[in-house]
Amino acid sequence: MKILETPMLILSIALGIIPQIIQIIKTVEMPGNGAEKAATVLGIVKAAFELLPDEVRKLIGGDKVANFVNSVIDLTVKLLNVSGVFKK
Repeated sequence: MKILETPMLILSIALGIIPQIIQIIKTVEMPGNGAEKAATVLGIVKAAFELLPDEVRKLIGGDKVANFVNSVIDLTVKLLNVSGVFKK
């Protein structure tokens, strides 16, 4: 079914970059400065997004990428805080 090919490709890519986003989150982790750390993670992913071909960037859209990355950041940090991996 052709109509599902593009959405499934986008979903596959999105799910595929989650481990890299989590690794970036862990790399920038230090106590405090949550907003700055989140902005750094988002900036790194946006920089990588800019390397994609124009047609791919237009297909996905920068706002969708930013929203996705921010959601992954929020959920990941919340889990790592609750589990004690990140100390407050």
